[in-house]
Amino acid sequence: MKKLQGNKKEKKEGNMMINKFIYFSFLFLLFSCGLIQNKNSIKYSPDSVNNPIIEKKDIPFLKMRKTPCYGKCPYFEVNFYENGFVTYEGLKFVDKIGIYNTQINKKKVAIIKDFIRLSDFFSFDELYDARVSDLPSVIIEVNHNGNFHKVKARYKAPKKFKELVEFIDNFLVDIDIWNKN
Repeated sequence: MKKLQGNKKEKKEGNMMINKFIYFSFLFLLFSCGLIQNKNSIKYSPDSVNNPIIEKKDIPFLKMRKTPCYGKCPYFEVNFYENGFVTYEGLKFVDKIGIYNTQINKKKVAIIKDFIRLSDFFSFDELYDARVSDLPSVIIEVNHNGNFHKVKARYKAPKKFKELVEFIDNFLVDIDIWNKN
């Protein structure tokens, strides 16, 4: 009988060791993933020492994406950050194909924010669409003072929205220096 109790005790201790091993392995895995995520969350501009570091947790105050169509519609995305850092990814039918970044000054950031405010962006509907699949979309997201609004427009967008898109397009054209990543 004592031998049977000893086997049960040894088995219980063995199970506890396995449970501890699984628990600590799980903690190690979680910790390791956290370190990997933090290490990869920083982007550097290899072309310029002066470009700031942007972390993934930093959210652009303005993001504009133009989607493709069946023709030769510009297909790209641009992000504007509070500190003046701008990222651009050209995909098709644009002058710059690939990923680029640049730095604009605080005065230009303020001009963009003023234009967004004057367009009354937060009053736009979230969707302007039609049942036509060949039309490209323009998607603009704005994060300002804790408010977030996203607008997807393919058809019959308000005049002020179209003016905002044109303003951003012209603003991009006026940027002289882009660093290719």
